[in-house]
Amino acid sequence: MSRLSRLGGGLPLSVAYRNAWLRSFATLLLVSAAPWAQAQTIVPNPYLNTQLAPWTAFVSAAPDPAGSGTAPAWAATPDLQSNPASGSVLVNFNAAASAVNAASGIAQCVDFAAPTSVTFFNYSMAFRAPPAMATDGSLAATVEVRLFSGAGCNGFLSGGSQGQVLSAAQVTNGTWYTLSDTSFEPLDSPVLAASAQVRGYLRQSGSPTQTNYPINFDQFVLVLNSTTPVSLMHFDVN
Repeated sequence: MSRLSRLGGGLPLSVAYRNAWLRSFATLLLVSAAPWAQAQTIVPNPYLNTQLAPWTAFVSAAPDPAGSGTAPAWAATPDLQSNPASGSVLVNFNAAASAVNAASGIAQCVDFAAPTSVTFFNYSMAFRAPPAMATDGSLAATVEVRLFSGAGCNGFLSGGSQGQVLSAAQVTNGTWYTLSDTSFEPLDSPVLAASAQVRGYLRQSGSPTQTNYPINFDQFVLVLNSTTPVSLMHFDVN
């Protein structure tokens, strides 16, 4: 008899019952794991479903050059998942009023439920350059996460960022791309953090060929002390 054919108490199981039980168990695993990103990300309004808040405008300041751009705005389309009930944020970088290393985008401060010992974290953001935008290599899409020892993003500890230069050789306009780091270790890890600032922005990295550069951001993920995606166990019944 198979070692899977008995439950606690030594009661024998029929092959049919055993197979049905395993199928139900595997289905439960799939259902519980399906909404992983939405259940685990601690970023409020990460998918820009119906509004921009609590995201606010972010522009660089000294010691970096001051950033400039049209105020970021929620957009019903496009959406990363083509979901009619969701949207994204449109960021429009003004290159005419900026200089190399200037940045413009969105940010928010995320207070943790309680101070948390952070050994590593993973984070990501999706971006899309509209068809009319010049991918001339003068700008980079960037996602950044900064940890703080106090609530309200006070007491900087450490942070990381991921970026992609928007050049024709690397980015196809009208296509969504994801920037991510699944195992960033803060300086002097582990650190006791109480909040994090999440930023998505455009940074000038070269010589622009046009005045304004619009781009969409969507699906911000921040997970502390865990990686993604979750691997599911696979069951075979002989």
